[in-house]
Amino acid sequence: MRKVSSLSDLGFKKNCIFETIVSTYDIKNLPNAAPMGVMTDDMHRLIIKPYTTSQTYRNILLQKCAVVNITSDPVIFYKTAFKDTNHSSEVPLDWFEKTNRVNAPKLKNADACIEVKVTKIENKRDRAKVFCEVLNIVSAKIFPKAYCRATFALIESIIHATRIKVFLSKDEKKVEELTNLVKYYDALVGRVAPKSVYSDIMKENLKKIEAWKAKSKIEKT
Repeated sequence: MRKVSSLSDLGFKKNCIFETIVSTYDIKNLPNAAPMGVMTDDMHRLIIKPYTTSQTYRNILLQKCAVVNITSDPVIFYKTAFKDTNHSSEVPLDWFEKTNRVNAPKLKNADACIEVKVTKIENKRDRAKVFCEVLNIVSAKIFPKAYCRATFALIESIIHATRIKVFLSKDEKKVEELTNLVKYYDALVGRVAPKSVYSDIMKENLKKIEAWKAKSKIEKT
């Protein structure tokens, strides 16, 4: 990893949401990681908006710090979003390593890591707004990567799936809207990356969504 001087070096722009993976320690110092959108309003601090029911939020309240991991690998997004896909139902411990400035772990395979300290937390309904001071930014030496549309489509589908799970008991119209988007991306992945790890994960993602919807229908009857 090499030191990076600013958020702009990583492509951040003011008032834009960037999809990252936020990693934290729990009360037993066990690592946790979850995909999460973050943004900056001044290019000096990051704002994280976790659900107040999430493990990430509980850990942030406890430790008052986190690591924001930057990656474009959809496999990492999937494994951290749906931990039951891992053998132990948790993100493997060997994916993590300690950081220098905060009591939070970083993902070893991330392209870049931003160590942050919490300065303020605002709660609004079911989500919190966590303001974080950037303490340290490090980046791997990243080589240019050929662009495959399946990468974007799969990351979008994983994000939509996490939202579908939240909306199932609240907003059926939103659930169907998001489900249709996932199906559109499934067709795209099938065209540009058939018989690949991306298409395999997309199939698993769709199975999860259908299982959640079926369970929700049973619970409502």
